Amino acid sequence: METQALSPGLLHHAEFAAPPMAERVWVGIKRHVISLMLDEREVYTFDPEGRLWMAFIDGVNYKRGLDGRMVCKWVTPDRTRHLRRLTAEEADYVLRWSHQMAVQSARALPAKADPACRDALDRVCAWDVRAHHLDAQQFRQVYKPVSILPPDQYLALVLQVSEGCHWNRCTFCDFYRDRRFTIKTPDQLREHIARVCDYFGDNLRIRNRLFLADANALVASQKMLIPLLEVVHEAFPIEPAGLAEEELRRWRADHPVRFTGLYSFIDAFTGYRKSVQELRELQQLGVRRVYIGVETGCEHLLRFLQKPQTDDEVLRLTEALKEADIAIGVIVLLGAGGDRFAEAHVRDTIALLHRLPWGPGDILYFSELVEPYAGEYTHHARQAGIRPLPPEQMHEQRRRIDEALKLPRGVQRATYDIREFVY
Repeated sequence: METQALSPGLLHHAEFAAPPMAERVWVGIKRHVISLMLDEREVYTFDPEGRLWMAFIDGVNYKRGLDGRMVCKWVTPDRTRHLRRLTAEEADYVLRWSHQMAVQSARALPAKADPACRDALDRVCAWDVRAHHLDAQQFRQVYKPVSILPPDQYLALVLQVSEGCHWNRCTFCDFYRDRRFTIKTPDQLREHIARVCDYFGDNLRIRNRLFLADANALVASQKMLIPLLEVVHEAFPIEPAGLAEEELRRWRADHPVRFTGLYSFIDAFTGYRKSVQELRELQQLGVRRVYIGVETGCEHLLRFLQKPQTDDEVLRLTEALKEADIAIGVIVLLGAGGDRFAEAHVRDTIALLHRLPWGPGDILYFSELVEPYAGEYTHHARQAGIRPLPPEQMHEQRRRIDEALKLPRGVQRATYDIREFVY
């Protein structure tokens, strides 16, 4: 990995030899991260306070969440992609190793090196395994589990306007089985935001979007929702839509810590009831994109998944959102229904996606069904004699859907692998 790959936005750096640990050590500081590279074989990324964020060690990528969870992924010589969640002991080993490398690098840093690099390494060295554990405990006092986000929102600042899922009966999803659905009052949200800001401190500058969690904060009635969004505006500067280029430049100069907008999940079977005028109110309060778990266009499969929406509800919701100038993120669940529904799933999903009012800023996500995360689905499928699709058949489903669609320019198509998520 070349140093240049780490250098855009570089503020400070130092490069030195530290045998026998490494012939070449590189320390770099950007606005959002501290990077440490050892002979290109190991790369560590820390947040500005010094928490470990990501690591690349001997061909394996590690990513740590603020709650202490850690995932790793790697590719074997046959180009097979692997991904798994680490045990607590394995995660501690990575923390301990990265801390040891940071400590040794700090000791080897030349006296004449940029003082900012020494300060950064000192911050990193303060974060040993115990410090990470204590910080994860504090995070869990601020948040209920942050179960899932869309991939483009992994660096959003999550605000748990609601907790849980108001439906919570889809067989393939067990993200929110551990909590009952509640919507915060304005005062409860103010308290939550205060604790969030206290926890993140200066690290708020890493986050440039606000995600309204959990599963569907927008299910709240307009009477409940508008005061909550006004509370969010009390606490955070949200970039106004529609400003001319010069006005936007001045606004950004006046708000060094700012957020580009609000984002959230929405379900089609309640969301379609919101009028265009109500959605415009949300857009005017900063809602920029919402994410819809469409899963499939096959309504028989939806009933099997115990998801109560219809294709017409999806269409009505997306049309209203686009009229209100809110972008959409549509999620398709590859492999849903296994061998029994495979053909109908592809055929009917293509038909539904063709009907949607796509435009610039929209995203089509392909998410493979991961049965160990699928809760009741596996039990129901086995009872029904349904065989799961192997990865190559799910890839074929994606290829067929992808090739059948002619989406407008500006619409992204992306992978949504729920196994990768840690917050």
